[in-house]
Amino acid sequence: MKAKREGLVSDYITDALLFLMEREDYHNISITDLCKKAGVTRMSFYRNFESKEDILRKWLKDVTEQFLKESGISYRDDTSRDYIITLFTHLKQYQRICSAIYKAGLSYLLKDEFDRVFLSIHREEYEDYKSYFHAGGIYNVFLLWLIKGCAESPEELADKLTGMLDK
Repeated sequence: MKAKREGLVSDYITDALLFLMEREDYHNISITDLCKKAGVTRMSFYRNFESKEDILRKWLKDVTEQFLKESGISYRDDTSRDYIITLFTHLKQYQRICSAIYKAGLSYLLKDEFDRVFLSIHREEYEDYKSYFHAGGIYNVFLLWLIKGCAESPEELADKLTGMLDK
């Protein structure tokens, strides 16, 4: 029962941070403010996380793992266009929180997650340079798209990028 309760506390804290980040500057959100919004004690916070960044890292990993599990996305098996559409449709769902992460100067958290996934998945399929090229290229396209307010649809973006990601 304790593990389930700690999971709920972790979820409350995560939800509170994401909520607050859409309304306030990340750097102005104190642990006390976060705990108050989540309805938990500071002790509960530190039992689950080391920092606000730790919350975001865990959230990014959880969202990514769920997406990979549910989407069945495969760079090897999907066409480049389908791959880009699937990936950027997923990323578009998180535009607001990713924009808040970027505005907080924490875009390296997004880059770290792209690297974690692309380098682990593609390392088995491609040589290191190609894996790093794809991870960095797709991340940078995502970052530019995010900065521009995700103006293009995933389909329009796929049309622009198709052919650049030769397998």
